[in-house]
Amino acid sequence: MKKILYILLVATVFIFSGCGDKKVDNPNIQNISSLTNEITIGKKLQNITLNDQFDKPVSLSDKTTKIVFVFKKASGHTARGLLDSKPDDYLLNKHVAFIADISGMPSIIASMFAIPDFQKHKYPVMLIKDEDASKKYKNEKYEDYITIVGLNNFKITSITLVSTAAQLEKILN
Repeated sequence: MKKILYILLVATVFIFSGCGDKKVDNPNIQNISSLTNEITIGKKLQNITLNDQFDKPVSLSDKTTKIVFVFKKASGHTARGLLDSKPDDYLLNKHVAFIADISGMPSIIASMFAIPDFQKHKYPVMLIKDEDASKKYKNEKYEDYITIVGLNNFKITSITLVSTAAQLEKILN
């Protein structure tokens, strides 16, 4: 019993300490032409519908101009740090969707810690909870970056990788 509690404690510390997050090799803004088969410049993105932090379905609209994806805890904290400093309607006014991938997180950790933390934010956070859905949008080579996908009526016009709040703000403005 003590071994199980110890393992759970170590796993929890590992998850919340960010030990699984790698340092971004290139701290500069990068533009790439393809992230995954689904996310490629010139391709029409299939509409994404995911539940938000309050378990309500949210879909992109044809007015959505950018999607901000975060796949790791560290990049999520960086993006949320910027977004929390903005007015509540910042993303809405800019027609930006914010999507966080929590599919790799154990469900008990997600439900006890991550989702309640997301619920503190006034802007919608679309959550990827399913590994198969995650594979459509995540490229492990770039998962430590904040990924911004530019859209024009669902057609992908740009894919930008950033690692700082200042870079994210520059791309969103």
